[in-house]
Amino acid sequence: MKNLKSKKLYLQVYDEVRLFIVKNNLKPGDKIPTEMEMSLALGVSRNVLREAIKTLEILGVVSSKPGVGMVVNAFSPSSLSTCMFLNLLEDKGDLLKQSQEVRMVLELGFAQKCFDSITDDQLDKMAGCLKTMESIDEYEDFYDSDSYFHKCMYENLDNKMLIAFLDSAWECDRSFRGKVVYDKALRIKKHKDIYTALRDRNYDAFIASLIFHFTYKYKMGSSNSED
Repeated sequence: MKNLKSKKLYLQVYDEVRLFIVKNNLKPGDKIPTEMEMSLALGVSRNVLREAIKTLEILGVVSSKPGVGMVVNAFSPSSLSTCMFLNLLEDKGDLLKQSQEVRMVLELGFAQKCFDSITDDQLDKMAGCLKTMESIDEYEDFYDSDSYFHKCMYENLDNKMLIAFLDSAWECDRSFRGKVVYDKALRIKKHKDIYTALRDRNYDAFIASLIFHFTYKYKMGSSNSED
């Protein structure tokens, strides 16, 4: 059995400061108390407090504003993505598989709203991604176009939480999936089928293309991966 130790002091302070922000309903741009005020209120040294504040800064909760002090940040999808990613790193053996499962459920779950709200501007962006995919061979470049293609599909929904979760899945994908040995023509066709179904306003074809996109498996050495 492990020897249990209490949570590090700076993490306890981190929790208290985060709770203070929530309980006092602080808005983006609102100033949090000074180091001296918080140190006295919490009964900790400034060094411990600074460690806690640094953690909040890394996660994008607060930031330093010249001439003002520490202020609360506006919600940022990238901050949520970073927070999730850092907290799940220890489980990286299953993290890629789990992120792909979540992404599939999210994209299919929002498919109806995507289909109903898709605009010509979004379709133009997706068509541009397809042209880029056809012209490149480098894994990273193809990856970026693939990621942007999917973001274009859902950007009109104005759901920051959805984009944050999708960003987290893509970041996991970039970090832990090896370079995929794939049939480039087939991979482009999968995305073209999605685009064509949306362009033609064919919902059944759209759902079928999404399902195929997430269930077709690419070979990665000894393991499989969805893209």
